[in-house]
Amino acid sequence: MNVCEYNAKKKYEMEKSIDITSIGSIHYFEFDDSFIDHPETHEAWEMVFVDRGECNIVANEKTIRLKQGEIYFHKPYETHMLQLIKGIAPNIFIISFCSGSVAMQYFENRKITASMPTKQHIVAIIHEATNTFDLPFNNPKMRKLKLKPEDGLWAGQQSILLRLELMLIEIVRENQYYLSNRKMFVPKDIIEDEFVLKIINFMEKKLYGKFTMDELSRELSFGKTYISRCFVKTCGYSVIDYFTKMKINEAKKLIRTSKYNFFEISEMLMFSNSHYFSTVFKKYTGMTPSQYKKSCRRS
Repeated sequence: MNVCEYNAKKKYEMEKSIDITSIGSIHYFEFDDSFIDHPETHEAWEMVFVDRGECNIVANEKTIRLKQGEIYFHKPYETHMLQLIKGIAPNIFIISFCSGSVAMQYFENRKITASMPTKQHIVAIIHEATNTFDLPFNNPKMRKLKLKPEDGLWAGQQSILLRLELMLIEIVRENQYYLSNRKMFVPKDIIEDEFVLKIINFMEKKLYGKFTMDELSRELSFGKTYISRCFVKTCGYSVIDYFTKMKINEAKKLIRTSKYNFFEISEMLMFSNSHYFSTVFKKYTGMTPSQYKKSCRRS
């Protein structure tokens, strides 16, 4: 029996919460205000993103204003069209795709303000698309994607599909449609924001102690509100929550590599008592310190 046959017997079928089966068309329009659209309907979903300016869209005879940075999703078989506003020449990104996933119900009749990660995904999709497909400029009649005859971007088709699926997943998560408190802890080595890195460097020096937001404010010469806002935006955690997570990560390292008991580790990391340390440890890891230690030995 070869490795592939052995692994096939043990494999776990991964669920795809949002599965895009095909992409119908991709457009980036730079219209003047004289453009006139016509109603259309099709079996695909259609995402409309206003990159510059603003415009109206019509969805089943309902007119909706889209401002810069806003997205609207037309559901399958919805009669829709663009409706430009006199004096405004918008830049509009449109992509149509097919998906039968139940989670797509979230996007029905929904207007969304694109977050920075969503905009980054859109920019990447546009880049991949323009370097993979032959996309005529400002041609709304284009209904079928055609690969570039040569010099196309390697794996461009797959990259577009994956980026689109990931973008949709992140939009649903951002808006808490499927509620979850599982926030990702962003490690220092992938953070690029210099101001946030200064905050983390300060906290690293205080890892075996404590600090207040007033101390941090004095250290950085910025107000507490500004510091908190910048930090949450980049890391998803408040400063204090992130600091606590850093302490728990340090505790995990001490449990694996030292002979200190849990009471000593609790004191070293300045938790108020060992019971509180155990409670916080379980909150962030899902295990008590004892369970974690046994798990590491078993591994």
